[in-house]
Amino acid sequence: MTLLRPAIASLALAALLFAAVDARADDVDYRTGGKRFAKAWHAFYDLSDHEPEIDDPLIAAGRPMVPAICEAIAHQDMKYRRYAIGALGYIGDRKAVPTLVGLLENASEKAYFRSDALLAIYQIDQPLGTRYARQYRYADKPIAMIAEAILRGERRLLEPTEE
Repeated sequence: MTLLRPAIASLALAALLFAAVDARADDVDYRTGGKRFAKAWHAFYDLSDHEPEIDDPLIAAGRPMVPAICEAIAHQDMKYRRYAIGALGYIGDRKAVPTLVGLLENASEKAYFRSDALLAIYQIDQPLGTRYARQYRYADKPIAMIAEAILRGERRLLEPTEE
């Protein structure tokens, strides 16, 4: 089953204007969480060749994998980091919020990672995401775009559909 994310497709395309391709030659495969999550990390890093589906193995692993994903995204050189951040939003576990807030508030992070964190926070906790959207609505463009979509109440940000 493929999870489609048409809700953020236009925002993602705009964000790509501000970001280089997520995976660079020097990016690292962080496979945290031990053997328990080896299969999910293998599918995430090695098997998916279709961009919209890269995060599906992490989403499928669900809440038990949240601490491992949070540990992995702490590394700024993580391969496919944007997809891992997005997976946290789709999983919806509040345990990810402190990690995502830390990423959002870290001015040394690239704006597109911070915007992904804002969206994930909103998907997990709408009132908190809305408060952060108000705070970051005038930030760098990728962050401001997500903030404005949240403040407009774009329900599509919360509604992934299944194929």
